[in-house]
Amino acid sequence: MEINAWFILKAIVFGWFMVKIYNLFIREWIYFFYYMRQGLKLDFYRPLIGGFLQLRQDQIQHGDANYFAKSLIQKNPKKRIIMSSSLGHCFLVLQEHKLVEEFYKNSNMYEKDQLLTFNFVRAFGNGILFMEGDRWKLHRRLLSDAFNFDNLKKMIPIVKEAINEHFAEMTEQKRLTKVRIMDEFQKITGDIVLKAFFGSTFSKEMFYGKPLTKFLADYFEDITLQPIRNPLTFIIGPKVLQYNLIANDRRLNAQTAALKELGRKTIENRRKEISGAYSKEESRKDLLDFILGYNEKNKDDPLSDDEIVDNFITVFLAGMDTTGHLLGLSIYYLWKYPEYVARIKDEAARNGINYDNITIEDLSSLKFLEAFLKEVLRWGTPTINMMPREA
Repeated sequence: MEINAWFILKAIVFGWFMVKIYNLFIREWIYFFYYMRQGLKLDFYRPLIGGFLQLRQDQIQHGDANYFAKSLIQKNPKKRIIMSSSLGHCFLVLQEHKLVEEFYKNSNMYEKDQLLTFNFVRAFGNGILFMEGDRWKLHRRLLSDAFNFDNLKKMIPIVKEAINEHFAEMTEQKRLTKVRIMDEFQKITGDIVLKAFFGSTFSKEMFYGKPLTKFLADYFEDITLQPIRNPLTFIIGPKVLQYNLIANDRRLNAQTAALKELGRKTIENRRKEISGAYSKEESRKDLLDFILGYNEKNKDDPLSDDEIVDNFITVFLAGMDTTGHLLGLSIYYLWKYPEYVARIKDEAARNGINYDNITIEDLSSLKFLEAFLKEVLRWGTPTINMMPREA
């Protein structure tokens, strides 16, 4: 029996198409029915984009991407799991603390979802966020040592310098009358991370015609949205983003390569500049010196240049977005509940805080302020569902 080549091609295309239909539409409903038989309710469903659409609508309409989830919990405080659709997946958001604890105890049973994280892996996949096992432990130990109490004390002047420079710039440009407070705080925190990691001069670096802090903030938003902006992602998969098929992918891929090359050159120049002095604690000026000092002492298991660069990007994004978000929301809640302003000021006065010469010991004594900031984080979480895992 002679088989027509055109028939074979059509059969392959049809088979591929049916696999995609299954992955994007049918598979999630199999899981929906499986969990509904166990007593769960499908709380939100939209084909393809699903939960992302709800997050965006909540952000636009209510100023809170997590509004829908919060409203469900308020209506039913005993709700253990929220179930929705998201990019062809059955998406479970754990609410009960015992379930969350069990999840983290057995996190090795769940893999980070590639569709949502593929771009992040390409951008900073060698950093602590995507490390597993012993390599994760090494990164965690090194970063924990880098941010220990003594090193944090050394960062106080860097923080004050960044704040003073930023407010001086705002005053000069007459930008103090109408302020986008979240954006301004993110600029400050981003600048602090740059100075703490690479030194004061590096924060003045221009990249693609922008200050590096501004570029990194825009870059992170772009790579987060890149999979959604390319419709081929849903048809072929996230790996299509690396093939430069559309202009936006070509632009972002070039920026990713250029950013990593800038980091590698900065590390190499620092090695030449201090030539081994970073092994002496008193010679260290910033976190890069600290990491290079670790590498000097641990030549059998050093951090590679790519790991250093990707950890910088990770710390920058965490510092800029999370800390900037926290500070912006803190100002909002202090405006909304002015009685807490008086309590914070009273605590500072009782502890004899000198704002012109503040120390990390002073900050550690402000227990009410610490509790206030933690409550702000609880109510206004800066990041939700960023790193979903697939069982």
